[in-house]
Amino acid sequence: MKSILIGLLWVSFSALAAPPEIAKQIHELEATVMRLQQEQQTVFQQFQMLRELRQHEVLREDEAIMHQGGVVEGGEFPKHEDMIKRQKERYDQIQRYAVDLKELYARYQELESERRLLIEQLNGLRLEAELPVEVE
Repeated sequence: MKSILIGLLWVSFSALAAPPEIAKQIHELEATVMRLQQEQQTVFQQFQMLRELRQHEVLREDEAIMHQGGVVEGGEFPKHEDMIKRQKERYDQIQRYAVDLKELYARYQELESERRLLIEQLNGLRLEAELPVEVE
């Protein structure tokens, strides 16, 4: 990440030597690429947190299944309906996590495609202005 920032700063300074309209476009594209990278990082962090929550819930479900026969609440065995209800709630939560994870993954891929397109445009402008191009 640090090398990307340094590279962008170096190219930004060299963009000042380009014609003003191209320099402005380069600056705007660089800012957009940085924004997309930050959004990607946020989406990735959300993905990681949800994945951990889902794994935790799966482990809880496995433990509950293993201990079903011996669970005693307040000296009484839990009602079968209550146990089924809790299992269904856990299952539903795990499914919601799975759907959310798929959506976050799709969003991350969408941002990556958009970022790559912008980098291609940026490299085209740099070639036009005879500036060094960015390697992905």
